[in-house]
Amino acid sequence: MKHRFGKHGFKLLSVVAVAATLAACQSQDRLTIVEPGNSLTVQYPVSNAGETASGERKLTVVEGASGQSSQEVVVNQAHRIASSNIEAWLSENEVKVLTTKLIKEATETEEPQYDYTSEAVSVSTGERRKLTNHEESHPGEHLVKEEISPDGKYSFVQKWRDKYTADNFLKDLSTGKSIPVKGDNYMEIGGWLDSDTYVLAAGSMSGKGDIRLISTDGTYTTIAIEDEDVEFYNQFGASKGRIYYTDVNQVLKVVEPGQSKPIHLIENVWNFAISPDSEYIAVSTATSPGGDQSSKLLIYDAAGSLQGSLIGKGNLISYLSWSPDSARLAFDVYSENESGMNGVYVFDTASGKVSWMAPYYSAVHPAAHPVYPLTWSPSGKRLGITIEDKEDLIATYVIDFQ
Repeated sequence: MKHRFGKHGFKLLSVVAVAATLAACQSQDRLTIVEPGNSLTVQYPVSNAGETASGERKLTVVEGASGQSSQEVVVNQAHRIASSNIEAWLSENEVKVLTTKLIKEATETEEPQYDYTSEAVSVSTGERRKLTNHEESHPGEHLVKEEISPDGKYSFVQKWRDKYTADNFLKDLSTGKSIPVKGDNYMEIGGWLDSDTYVLAAGSMSGKGDIRLISTDGTYTTIAIEDEDVEFYNQFGASKGRIYYTDVNQVLKVVEPGQSKPIHLIENVWNFAISPDSEYIAVSTATSPGGDQSSKLLIYDAAGSLQGSLIGKGNLISYLSWSPDSARLAFDVYSENESGMNGVYVFDTASGKVSWMAPYYSAVHPAAHPVYPLTWSPSGKRLGITIEDKEDLIATYVIDFQ
């Protein structure tokens, strides 16, 4: 999803702008925050367009709780890609980007004009090249979405013919064979219920639509969930035999196939994201005590049990993004209170620590917020963060983890 804002044409989520007018709600919850070095003004190693940067900095705990692992996240360096946002990872070292250039300044009567170009960029060297026909997306071609099963044997593939219609397939990754799945669908939300079953909230132009349990042979059955508080499913996922979704009251609910009525799990849910290995559920909450916007980030297991303590807090928590190996969760926190959490953080599931990434991607403004979703490399050892840039409109920083 692309967001435009400001005179340069790029815009944060509107809820961020709303939250910016609210005072931060202070919390007594204890956080395990990890910050780089002892000073926030230190210049961290960044490579740009082929320039190399050496050095390795360990992140040291400045506040934490006892009983946690001593393991620390290690950042080797960051790479800067000017005027571009990541559209997809082509490999561990190459990204497909959309490059934006201002070609005409705004006037009193006219909007500014921009030129947009899709190209491939080497993360390590900054070298750019034209996309091949296979890599390039042309108007009218299918938009493809693919989700791999927890055991890595199958993938569920959607090829969108238009905004509301997709053709679905099950692909055997050992043979490359694709099996068509019959039936129309209007939504792209779903998840692997287990290694043999994909659950799809198919949606409809009117009403909730079907919920389909799709087997790896391409056949499916439908199930019904009795819930008067759901008009349609806009947040929906699956993990270890359970289906999760939110209702109109922002309640996260869980139901197992065979049960018609769901169980209430968590209230005031703004967003949730299930890890690729189905072990964890990251949940951001949103409340307004006394009129002040307040968000928290919590980690639950697949059964809905809270794991550890609070992961993050602020006025708004957005862009939840699990690494492909489920080892880390990246997220952005906005706080009106400048002394609160601000910027991008990474939660490490092994150590239970939360690391602040802002100094690695913004030496000028350490609380800069991303304007595009956070993206991980295929191995989960690189994280792409795109922020507004005064000189280049936007800039993407790719952070290398050890």
